[in-house]
Amino acid sequence: MKNVIITILLLTTIVVGYIAAASKLRLSLDALAGKTEAVKRGNLTIPISATGEVLSDRRVVIKSEASGEVIEIAKHPGERVKSGDLLITLQPDDEERNVNRARSDSLVAAAQLEEAKLVLQQARTADLQSAVANVQQIEASVELTQYRADRAKASPELYHEEERLQRVTSHESQLAQLEAAKAALEKAKLAVPRAEQAVAQAEARYETSKNYLGDAEKRLVKTDITSPVNGIVAQIRTQIGEVIQGGKTTITGGTELAVVLDMSKLMVRAEVDEADIGRVLTIAPEWARPGHPASAQMPEDPRAAAQTMEHLPVITVESFRDEEFQGIIERVYPEPKTLSGVVTYLVDVVIVSENRDRLLPGMRADVRFTSEYVENVLLCPNEAIREGPGGAGHLGVFVPQKDSPPGERLTEFVPCKFGLDNGNYSEVREGLNEGMVVYIQLPAKKDRDKKSD
Repeated sequence: MKNVIITILLLTTIVVGYIAAASKLRLSLDALAGKTEAVKRGNLTIPISATGEVLSDRRVVIKSEASGEVIEIAKHPGERVKSGDLLITLQPDDEERNVNRARSDSLVAAAQLEEAKLVLQQARTADLQSAVANVQQIEASVELTQYRADRAKASPELYHEEERLQRVTSHESQLAQLEAAKAALEKAKLAVPRAEQAVAQAEARYETSKNYLGDAEKRLVKTDITSPVNGIVAQIRTQIGEVIQGGKTTITGGTELAVVLDMSKLMVRAEVDEADIGRVLTIAPEWARPGHPASAQMPEDPRAAAQTMEHLPVITVESFRDEEFQGIIERVYPEPKTLSGVVTYLVDVVIVSENRDRLLPGMRADVRFTSEYVENVLLCPNEAIREGPGGAGHLGVFVPQKDSPPGERLTEFVPCKFGLDNGNYSEVREGLNEGMVVYIQLPAKKDRDKKSD
């Protein structure tokens, strides 16, 4: 039994050693032979990379206009809502009392207004007419007493002294009454604008009371707090049993109860390096460039606009690594952002692809802008591009030498002209044909080749 175990161990060691040796020999042979890749035809883009954050179009903070105790929370964070959907309900007792109080104040103000109007009507009619009639009546009496006094003075033989004095005194008394009547008439005239002012003040108090009543009724309705937009509930900042102070009674404008994100329009606010912002401005639509004319406005439907454009920015996020999202440039901000000596410019990219609903605000995003693009061109791997015998500036590739003896691994240099370069592949403009094999790693030279060098 012991001999069997020893035999098995020896065989195992031999097999493992053989496999390791064969693997090393294969790697060595691969290195000696070099590595090649075929020239292929395809499209090539020159990207500009930037990072940013996914943002919603609007972040709506909902405050309470009403006061009361929270008795229901209908929606919770993460739930989708439509405009008008119920979020939170407050106990309406306090606001009902406010409505009743405001309604009573409005009734009192209405009654005071009616009373002021009656006073004005009386001042314009009865009081003024009475004062005018009194003046006219006394003026007639003054004429009569004047006539009697003048006659008594002109014919002293007909009237004794006491009668003459009585007629003069009666005339003077009528004159005094006339002055008093005229003063009363002026007072009656002045009473009219005063009554009109009183009516205006009463009307203002009545309008104010109606406004207070309207506000109170609105706050009563606002005890049912609803979402003002379509979106997603981001936060609920209250709990059942909490007593809320309304916005009309606090300096801060009311308690913040919820935050709803308007998801109808998602965007990435990307930070583009100052070295790349010029190329981004070149490919940006007219409406996105700083200082654009007023006539250049982004279409209301960005998705429809995106369908007419080529090479849209591509967005990726860490949460969905294998998925891409497309966007359209909405705005390039003219003011730079500087942090630790690094200057960047903010660029808003509206996400227009159908899968945008998978994204959430706050996600970090990578944005690739296509600054240059060529289609259906020959592509050569950058690893194959080398300097030729002519030295710097004479670029090309090494290819297997034609009619090379078997096992010799001879190469020859082919000078080329290259175009756009995306970091991995370069556009071939001259020197190569589709399907040609180029060395991305040159084969090892044999000893005689090294001596010949």
